[in-house]
Amino acid sequence: MATVLKMNRHRQINLPSAFIARLNLGEEKYFKAEVIGNRIVLTPIDPIERVFSEEDLNLMEELYQREKHLAKPVTKEWLKKLPRSH
Repeated sequence: MATVLKMNRHRQINLPSAFIARLNLGEEKYFKAEVIGNRIVLTPIDPIERVFSEEDLNLMEELYQREKHLAKPVTKEWLKKLPRSH
């Protein structure tokens, strides 16, 4: 689904009602806004995700990128070794 949107004089953009309905969005909804290349990407988020500042999120992403190669792969054998809670 794509459309052309126009920014108004207050630098606001209105989302089409079809977008709102499809993503089940409402008033007071929060979005994560990112610039990726020459695109603006808006991702709906829950307010709980706002606990972290932009600086915190960038630091976590940097740490994740540095450490992810050290993570052990999850395999069926590894899962079998986990203690069960039932």
